[in-house]
Formats: sequence, C-alpha cells, structure tokens
Amino acid sequence: MQRGGIITARAVDDLIADGHIIVVFEDYVLKLNSWITKHPGGRLAILHMVGRDATDEIKA
Repeated sequence: MQRGGIITARAVDDLIADGHIIVVFEDYVLKLNSWITKHPGGRLAILHMVGRDATDEIKA
C-alpha cells in the first residue's frame, strides 16, 4: 500500500484478507498493524472497526 495514492475497495478487501488491520478515517485508509498493540483502548477496539469507517470513533 503506497502513501498518498488512491486505493480501491477491492484492494482494501484484499489487504484485510491478507491479515492487515485496515480502517477508514475521513478520506484515508489506515493500516494499523504496528500500532494496534499501542492503542490505549486495547486491540479489540480496533479489531471491531476493521474494514469499516472509524471516523466517528476516532474523533470521539
């Protein structure tokens, strides 16, 4: 996944199928693989949002 590029929904699905932890924030697709262990709310808070728009949860 390259920075600043456009990614299709199919590419997001493929990344998730390959085990990547992907969420959407505003207009960005975020790969949180290395950050998931640092999340103050724990892994499950992120895993619940994989493949979904997490904008409201991130801003809350």
